[in-house]
Amino acid sequence: MSSILVTGGTGYIGGKLAEYYNQKGVHVRLLVQDETRLSDGLKEKCEIVRGDLTRPETLIDAVGGIETIVSAAGLLGHWGVPYQRLYEVNVRGVENLIRAAFDGGVRRMVHLSAGGVTGPAGLDPVDENYPPAPRTEYERTKWEGEKRALELAQNDNLNLLVVRPTFTYGPGDPHKLSLFLSVKKGHFAYIGNPLSTFHPVYIDDLVSGIDLAVKSDLSKTTVIIGGPRPVSKRELITGIANALGVRKPELRIPTLLADFIAQGFEFSARIFNFKPPLTRSRVLALSGNWGYSIQRAREKLGYEPAIDLQEGLQRTVSWYREHGWL
Repeated sequence: MSSILVTGGTGYIGGKLAEYYNQKGVHVRLLVQDETRLSDGLKEKCEIVRGDLTRPETLIDAVGGIETIVSAAGLLGHWGVPYQRLYEVNVRGVENLIRAAFDGGVRRMVHLSAGGVTGPAGLDPVDENYPPAPRTEYERTKWEGEKRALELAQNDNLNLLVVRPTFTYGPGDPHKLSLFLSVKKGHFAYIGNPLSTFHPVYIDDLVSGIDLAVKSDLSKTTVIIGGPRPVSKRELITGIANALGVRKPELRIPTLLADFIAQGFEFSARIFNFKPPLTRSRVLALSGNWGYSIQRAREKLGYEPAIDLQEGLQRTVSWYREHGWL
């Protein structure tokens, strides 16, 4: 592989992928809307193309002469983002990129969906055959985008694989910083059962798994990329506390009470125009079970995560501290 287009280069996963392939000597082209949000290193080392997934005409130049695409762009379901906008980016945008890839003669495409499209499940890890039941607007659009990607790949005979990353974390991740800060300040409270599960994956392992997906012949299907194993929320939060050197949290809030509080915050936020400190989607994320099987990735891609939870958390805390985030 001599060239790759990465969308979402201003995001955490997309930026890490760009750095990885640049270090491997691959020509990296980044599709961005606002290059001022790119790191200086990526600006210097990568080819930058301005474009917008929701405007198909801007994608023609982006895919020209490219062998491989990693579709890492997506709009997160932050408070205040309307469903229509999520749909435009996470569904229509994916359709536009796939059509441009087919027309441009792209050989291989890996599309990043989200582990959360399954919705919360039971304590047993779920695999790619588990029937998705997305609960939030973000998860619903990621699921629709995944389905459309596979449908278009079948119709156009495009060599495409969908990857579902699990709960990603690591150095430089802005999205998980608030979790670390809440534990550091003693503000964290478990919502529901502390033994419910998360499936953390360290960023380097995720990037390695995506690279294996890019190089694989596996096509027109889905694969989950996660860490070594699901862990209880208590194990995750205790691990963060240990990495920080602070007391581990013990406070618990019943799920129904947390959901009631979140509804109140959301109601007030709509009236007084502020970002609610707790939302119902956040309650769902913190109270549900989100454990997955990575057996297909192991068998079909040869994937094996290398970083265990405590080492990954310690590396993350060290980076946050070195850069003044904690």
